[in-house]
Amino acid sequence: MKRIISLFLLLQLFVSCNGLNNKSVYSQKSESGLNGSVKRVTKYICPVKNDKIPTDTTHYTARITTTYDREGNFLTENNFYNLEPKITEYLTTYSGKGKNRTYVQKSIQGDLVADGSYKYVWLDDYHFKVVPSDTGNTSGFVIESRLDKDFRIIKSIYKMRDTIRLTDEFEYVIKNNKVQETIHKRMVDEGDNKRIINQVIVSQEFDQQGNPTLIYIYSRPDKQQLQNVTFMIYEYYED
Repeated sequence: MKRIISLFLLLQLFVSCNGLNNKSVYSQKSESGLNGSVKRVTKYICPVKNDKIPTDTTHYTARITTTYDREGNFLTENNFYNLEPKITEYLTTYSGKGKNRTYVQKSIQGDLVADGSYKYVWLDDYHFKVVPSDTGNTSGFVIESRLDKDFRIIKSIYKMRDTIRLTDEFEYVIKNNKVQETIHKRMVDEGDNKRIINQVIVSQEFDQQGNPTLIYIYSRPDKQQLQNVTFMIYEYYED
């Protein structure tokens, strides 16, 4: 269950910066909706406390650093969560190109260290699964995702064998050729307890490449309750 939650958190942060992608060739960069020759992206998630909106990354609770090759394929991800009482870190290394992708992930949760390897299995051009690739992994954990025609994620289902634990659904509000808002509906199945969580993710500022640099995450559809602020820092390949 801890692995499900970790990947679930990654997805939340991942889709929060989805932009508009008109490229016909799939890559993780196109799935992220990023523009330009992105080399590295660092995301800082900062909570809003006592109605005080963070203006810098000093008190972040999550930091995610992703690197890309020139074709837009993931190379590495380093995910650090300072969620009391534990600090959790995930180190992921990717292999392959385009849709032929695998990755190895190491998770560090306190004194617990675990490794796992996974692969993408494509069912059609816009529908794939992420499944364990090592025969020793008996968790039965699977992520199943659907993409829109621009390769943005519109639905992801997290399963433990035949049991659906989490379902994420996304709708995108596009203005000026950019995704200005993402409406996120999350359905959580904890056995006896089932919850629905709604969020609105709003891009406030963009860099010269059209990638969001400041994102507000609201915990209510009316955007009256600001929950987190995300700061995005980009590095680009030189042409």
